[in-house]
Amino acid sequence: MTLKIVAFVLILIGAVINYGAGLIVRRMNLAEKTDAKEAGELSGEELEQYKLTKAIARVKIIGLFVMLPGVFLVFYSFR
Repeated sequence: MTLKIVAFVLILIGAVINYGAGLIVRRMNLAEKTDAKEAGELSGEELEQYKLTKAIARVKIIGLFVMLPGVFLVFYSFR
């Protein structure tokens, strides 16, 4: 029973991180802290958009890594 609760809590936390990635990036100014050495040929506004997209993708990956153990626990506890 507790495994099911832990699984759903992990899935919920991961989903909130995933769906709120844009808000998290803007609130924590993660786009400004993102390194974009590989995008040297982009202009000012394009570079800012690239950094924002890269920061959102990183936060979504973290949300996926939080959600994934919950999904595995669901598969384990409901088999």
